[in-house]
Amino acid sequence: MKMNQLVKQVSRFVVLIMILSLVSPFANLTKASTTVTETFDNLDLSGTSYVDGSFKGVNDINWSYTGGRISNNDATFNIEGNGIMFRDAGKGMTSSDIEGGISSLTVDTKAAFTTTNPRLLEVYINDELIGTTGNVQAGEGASTFTFDQLDVTGPFTLKFVKTGSNSQIVVDNITWTTNDSDPTKVSKVTSNIPSGQVAAGEHISFTTTTPDAKIYYTLNGGEEKLYDEPIEITEDASFEVYATADDLEDSDVSTFTYNVIQSSTIKQVREQELGSTVLTSGVVTAVFAQGGANNIYIQDEEAGIVVRSTAVAEPGDRLQLTGVLENYNGLAQISSTPANVTVTGKEDVPKAQAVPSSGLSEAQEAMLVKASTIKIESFASGNYNGVDENGNAIVIRPADPAITFDTGSTYESVTGVVGEYNGTYQLVPRTSSDVIFDSNQVSAVTATPGGGFVASGDSIKLETSTEGAEIYYTTDGSEPTAASERYTDGVVLTKDTTIKAIAVKEGMTTSKTASFSYIIQKEEIKIHDIQGADHFSPYEGLAVSDVQGVVTYVVNRNSFYMQSLEPDEDPRTSEGILVYRSSHGMEKGNHVKASGTVMEFFVEGYADRAQNDLPVTQINASGVSKVADAADLPEPVVFGGPDGVKVPTTIIDNDGLTAFEPEEDGVDFYESIEGMLVEVVEGTVSGPQKYGEIAVITNRGDEAYTQAGGALLKPDDFNPERVTLDIDDESLVVKTGDTIASTAEGVMSYGFGKYKVLAGSGTVPTFEDGGLEPGATTIERDEEQLHVASYNVENFSANPSSTSDEKVTRIAQSFITDLKSPDIIGLTEVQDGNGPTDDGTVSGEASYQRLIDEIIRLGGPAYSYTEVIPEDKKDGGQPGGNIRNGFLYNAERVELTEGTQGTANEAIDYVDGELTLNPGRIDPAGFIDTRKPVVAEFSFNGKKVIVIANHFNSKGGDQPLFGKNQPPVLGSEAQRIELAQIVNGFVQDVKAQTPDANVVVLGDLNDFEFSAPLQMLKGEELTNLIERVEKENRYTYNYEGNAQVLDHILVSNNLAERSVIDIVHINADFMEAHGRASDHDPLLAQISLTAPEEEPDKKIIDLGEYNDKKLVFFEHDVHIQANHKVKPAKLLIRGTNVTFSGKGMKDIEVLLHPARAKAEYDFSGENVKEVVVKHKNVSVVRGAENIKKIEISGNAKKADILFLDSDGNPIDPFTKKRLKGKKAS
Repeated sequence: MKMNQLVKQVSRFVVLIMILSLVSPFANLTKASTTVTETFDNLDLSGTSYVDGSFKGVNDINWSYTGGRISNNDATFNIEGNGIMFRDAGKGMTSSDIEGGISSLTVDTKAAFTTTNPRLLEVYINDELIGTTGNVQAGEGASTFTFDQLDVTGPFTLKFVKTGSNSQIVVDNITWTTNDSDPTKVSKVTSNIPSGQVAAGEHISFTTTTPDAKIYYTLNGGEEKLYDEPIEITEDASFEVYATADDLEDSDVSTFTYNVIQSSTIKQVREQELGSTVLTSGVVTAVFAQGGANNIYIQDEEAGIVVRSTAVAEPGDRLQLTGVLENYNGLAQISSTPANVTVTGKEDVPKAQAVPSSGLSEAQEAMLVKASTIKIESFASGNYNGVDENGNAIVIRPADPAITFDTGSTYESVTGVVGEYNGTYQLVPRTSSDVIFDSNQVSAVTATPGGGFVASGDSIKLETSTEGAEIYYTTDGSEPTAASERYTDGVVLTKDTTIKAIAVKEGMTTSKTASFSYIIQKEEIKIHDIQGADHFSPYEGLAVSDVQGVVTYVVNRNSFYMQSLEPDEDPRTSEGILVYRSSHGMEKGNHVKASGTVMEFFVEGYADRAQNDLPVTQINASGVSKVADAADLPEPVVFGGPDGVKVPTTIIDNDGLTAFEPEEDGVDFYESIEGMLVEVVEGTVSGPQKYGEIAVITNRGDEAYTQAGGALLKPDDFNPERVTLDIDDESLVVKTGDTIASTAEGVMSYGFGKYKVLAGSGTVPTFEDGGLEPGATTIERDEEQLHVASYNVENFSANPSSTSDEKVTRIAQSFITDLKSPDIIGLTEVQDGNGPTDDGTVSGEASYQRLIDEIIRLGGPAYSYTEVIPEDKKDGGQPGGNIRNGFLYNAERVELTEGTQGTANEAIDYVDGELTLNPGRIDPAGFIDTRKPVVAEFSFNGKKVIVIANHFNSKGGDQPLFGKNQPPVLGSEAQRIELAQIVNGFVQDVKAQTPDANVVVLGDLNDFEFSAPLQMLKGEELTNLIERVEKENRYTYNYEGNAQVLDHILVSNNLAERSVIDIVHINADFMEAHGRASDHDPLLAQISLTAPEEEPDKKIIDLGEYNDKKLVFFEHDVHIQANHKVKPAKLLIRGTNVTFSGKGMKDIEVLLHPARAKAEYDFSGENVKEVVVKHKNVSVVRGAENIKKIEISGNAKKADILFLDSDGNPIDPFTKKRLKGKKAS
């Protein structure tokens, strides 16, 4: 019906309103009603990923959601309890049937984060739009929107759909009033499109929830008409609408006003205000599927823009569309629905414009461009960073991970559309043909068909567009050469085959190798066929039908795992698979069959998961049906116990994923059981529970583990035997060393860079306490020596809302009790006084003072502090927190030497044997967006010591251990190497001017003791004391069950032999429920700044000069040598302070019977046949680790004698194993 077909008449609505006002019985009627509120407090979500799922609300109503994440107790969002956050347009939540009818509805919403894009919710009852919430903006409080006069009776459903932009909105309380009695009035009329701007040609539909009601309307005050079909809008329009039904009062009058949008050029659209409804047209240049919708790039003669929609389009389509103008991380886009996107014609794709000599800018955003002569310099986080012919930086971000570039290579040209991410313009190539390495290169071979299912005996046609080129190919997976099979007339296939082909022509560069994979169509496809013996399915992108299995695990209302009923004999092929089907309705144990498209899906992960993670094989089902209600579940893959599978314990991957070897490579092992039912019956917890995940060790290798039984990270062993249980419960209290008491059951899946057992909806295990307790230092405090600690206190501030009083007490008490009140404490992650509150505060005085006051309250010393105040938001870390390095020091024992306190951007130097600042920062300009090293000089007992506190950049940017790139690229390492070089250079300057200077370098260096950054930092000037800690205690941090060293204390070489170190394990193995105060363990070093007096040269006794088999020596302070085989075989030693050395000691028995008390002996680590201690005067036996036999007799007692190895570490005299305790100085 067109608007101009109507004739204006006197409105009956005035009469209707007058009559209604006179009908008093209706005004006095009351209805039984109850107020119901959904608080979302039952929403059991964690993390920051936007996921699909479902939950049972506080009123036993089932809610399903797409693209949601939790927001809980967050002052930033004004949310009490839980709320649910949505980001992407089109995402939202739907209820199950709700009884009792509904008469009114209120919704609380809040804008999340800081962008200014519009954020709205479309509200539906029984799938009919009743209205849209008003826009909420960042910085505003929570807003409440009310929809009344609904008058819906009986069961109903609620649906809320995010619209307006891809900026976040939080939905908190939803409250409605029930409508339990029979209706007396027709429900209010609603429109499919809210009042506002619409495009010409838009169709308006009116509805009411009252059955059999008739709807009447007027247009622009004209004649009343019966509504019977959608109305096309061609000009500005105002409707008054009501509904009537037998035996019911007419509904209230609803008014809808629409203004027709005028078409604009894309350039004009880009200049309009965000949130405006716009109408434009353009030609499609690229289409990328992303986040459940399409990014459609269109352009006209002047400009380009992205259309964000689930509409289908392809390059060359001319589109006319309406939608809402948004800004997505800097990229202008129009959010639109498929109904509002129309293909009006087909044209040639516009020719790519050359990138201007000045580089990419806003003028090229969303346009198709071509960059020339690009040298690729680096790759990080999915971006290839290069330089074009004009010296401009070019960031290339392929939408297809299959499009890759070689670092160091120069490409003739790269064509693509221009995207933007937070101010960085990105060139996005569409296909591999957009990338030209060499125009003189023969065009790549193409195939018909290009891959997928074929029948046995089908012939594959190969061709190249380069005239006169010859094609050579292989079918055995090998790389083709000009000596391979020459293509003549089709390649006939009789089995699954990958064809690799090149095209060759004289005078031109040979084409790149093209690869085409084919699968012989089977009558019945089974799960192991789809999975194959590889990380990627040979069926990827292909449609499969009636794949059968039994449901083993229900993820949510949209996804489940199923497993084959008839497994094959190949242990390398998984029998399980993920199935995606919205509202599938399946339950565990159902025998089902699924049809759909096989895809490799990234279930969950960080933003760069497509570039770095491994996917999960999934059937994106177009249909799922139940064959039978119940089927026997398959036998699970058992981990742990005598019959459990043996996970590889050393190698994650050693072949770059080129060979599939589950028996050797951990990454292949887990892939071979991806999606299969798993049972973990025994295991030792390898790290505290975090994010609802627990790493356990179910079978051990031969290598060292931590003192609590956890996995210990080593140079060539990153512990693939760690099995991660995702129990989806962050409240479970588990620590390192606890053991599984009851079985865990779930399915093997993948997410966030690792394989893991999904057990949250399966069988969650219970655990038995392993008995591990936090421990204090074993260093016996010597008041004549300096005590230096290093502690990452994890975002510590004076703000009680972010740093609890309990945390302050725990850290303060640990300084006193566990670290025995160190003289100097190097601190990392101290925030400014108000913590994450971002108001320009930078001083950390209040934060230090809060900690100092608590130490005093608990009976500790009155510490002083020193720091260099950073520049606001220049050192990384938690936004607003301004974390920095600093020092606490006990002024009763050490003195901060006189000097000028440096400023944030002032570089410290060492000139003429003195620091130019105290404290000061090393080369602030060299530490971009990370913490700057702080140098301070202290005096202890008249001796000076320079201490450097560091916090190097994090390992964020490193690729995951179980990722698709093997070996993983350590993207963050280069910066740490550079920082280490800067700090080492400063130490070199100090030592060059003052060779005997005492230097201590400490802090959270975010890398391992064997890593390249630590080797660079150590150089020739420093000794890393961490390397002296016994392996089972050598860790300060636990990440995903891997115990590892991130914190270090290094000393200048002149202090190395006068230093002892201890790692105090009070945090890394534990959760907050156990008393954890930080995620790092602190370190303590005891250092003597005074060099020991040199001992006088001892008299040397050469046993080669004696012929008697038995000898007695009474001399003191002598060195007995047996440099070769000698005649004496037994020595009785009556003297003291005697040293033994030489290979001949292996045949000699030594009896120690000193005449003086506190006698000490040193066997220099030599192989000695036997040592007999016969008298209580023996005090110390050094270098005893290689004595074959030790006997204690006479009046000597083992407890009174200290046995040490050559490094001064205490050992057991009989087993020779090292004991944890004080190291002899």
